Amino acid sequence: MKYINVFVFYMFLCCAGYAQGGHAYMTSPDGGMYAFDKIKRLTFDTAQVNVYYKLLFRPDSTKTDEYRKGQTVLMVSDKYTRFGDYYRIKADSIIDYLAASKRNAHDEKANEEFYDAANNTSFGFITLNDLAKSQITVQVEQLNKYQYTYPAPEFNWTLQPGDTLINNIPCKKATCRYAGRNFIAWYAESVPLPYGPYVFGGLPGLVMQLYDDKQNWIFTNNGISKATPHDIMYLYKEKKYRNVTRDEALSAYRNEKENYLSLAIESGEIEVVKKGPDFDKHLAPRPSNMLELEW
Repeated sequence: MKYINVFVFYMFLCCAGYAQGGHAYMTSPDGGMYAFDKIKRLTFDTAQVNVYYKLLFRPDSTKTDEYRKGQTVLMVSDKYTRFGDYYRIKADSIIDYLAASKRNAHDEKANEEFYDAANNTSFGFITLNDLAKSQITVQVEQLNKYQYTYPAPEFNWTLQPGDTLINNIPCKKATCRYAGRNFIAWYAESVPLPYGPYVFGGLPGLVMQLYDDKQNWIFTNNGISKATPHDIMYLYKEKKYRNVTRDEALSAYRNEKENYLSLAIESGEIEVVKKGPDFDKHLAPRPSNMLELEW
């Protein structure tokens, strides 16, 4: 159980998105602040191509001028695609380095790089698409960790007139409706990869930009590179991930995101020893504005 000033805890969550996702890599009170565990992974393949997308999203749909920034990456091989937060992958790699030895654990530069990567992590979903089976496994977490597998969605794209250049690559326009939002995609026929950010795909070329018509979620390609042998495609191998249905996972995620602090107190994850100013205000539900509004 964590004993903490709840106001301080709330402010910490606002500043460090990685912590809110439940990523507790430092371990063992006896080990002190330099105790780390290696990341437990289930590796599926090695990527051949990495496609990068800058992310802009509104945490609160009513605050139209307030965007949060992120960096995501789509990893592609012959058998799988994997999509997730670039900085989370970077943080995982640094954790493995820090956990390798006591000397590494005390590497101040590496510690700083980890916290920098952790604080820049903003996209909480990891998707692994098994191309042969046409099914997607998703891992997501807030207070709890969830995993679900479901058939890859079939997008009813409508090809639209219009063209543009993204990263000097000619792109064409398509639209579809998915999970309660209307999406616009710009895709490049010259890049013969029928994939895009998150679970999107099915167009005759790589999705270079994707956004909903309210512009709550905007993914824009900002790089394509050949992968290295170190670019493995993995999911987390932890018993704490609950295997549930998609409906159960997304419903729980939304509830925990909107009521994080009150649920953390209720579950005993934290115990309030001192109520800071505006305590009740901080317990009020927060907006979620998830990419998927319906499921």
